[in-house]
Amino acid sequence: MADPEVHKTLLIVDDIVDDLLMFEDVIEELGHTPLLALTPTDAKDYLKRHKPDLIVWNTDVPKSWDELKILLKVKPTMDIPFIAIISGTNDKAAETALKLGCIGLMRKPIAEGVIAEVLEQGLRPQKSVTRKL
Repeated sequence: MADPEVHKTLLIVDDIVDDLLMFEDVIEELGHTPLLALTPTDAKDYLKRHKPDLIVWNTDVPKSWDELKILLKVKPTMDIPFIAIISGTNDKAAETALKLGCIGLMRKPIAEGVIAEVLEQGLRPQKSVTRKL
């Protein structure tokens, strides 16, 4: 459980509503605030108004790679830790995400039980949070 004094905001970008809702539940249980975006455009709109403490970005969302490349290179988003969600068998996507600057990975399908662990580690980005699921 998160320390109530250390309240964080997490932006989740995923085009699957059920996955967003699963993340929302876990983030709220941890005592943090979820921001949910179905598209990279929605995410960019949030980023105009908020600076989240962590961004979880599904690379399978249309136009996702293009936006991710930009966000990882420009201020203020380049200072925010990113975790990429990739297809479970896509090792090339995993390699690309890490080379671009993501601090870690979650492979789909994501087991709800590991989300909290990976998010908490992502909020302390001194180490990689890559999970081999």
